[in-house]
Amino acid sequence: MANKRDLKKFVRNTCGALAAEIIFARAAFPSIEGKKVQEIVTDIARLQGDTLTKASISFDKSPRDFETRAAYHKARTDYYNKAYTKLLDNFDEAVLAIVKNMNAALPADVKAEIKKVAAE
Repeated sequence: MANKRDLKKFVRNTCGALAAEIIFARAAFPSIEGKKVQEIVTDIARLQGDTLTKASISFDKSPRDFETRAAYHKARTDYYNKAYTKLLDNFDEAVLAIVKNMNAALPADVKAEIKKVAAE
């Protein structure tokens, strides 16, 4: 991500798309249990809140702690790159777990119907 704002937009958009997908699936296929949908949407909301909270990090060092301005900027850039990479890796793992839960929530008849439509 280029900056914190883009990262937060990405998280919001991804979580919003996941929630919309499971809600639309429930509307299209009433055989999907409402309780499972509610649990999945709650997990998505929790993931979004936790990730956005963790995205608000700061580099606490002062430029005076470094010999040169270039060293400060390099250390700061490295810090943010590592932090955001780890945050996105954790976010990706959580999204994959949610998608697995979404697929598990689909009854067999719904999965068969989706496969039939996709094959056409």
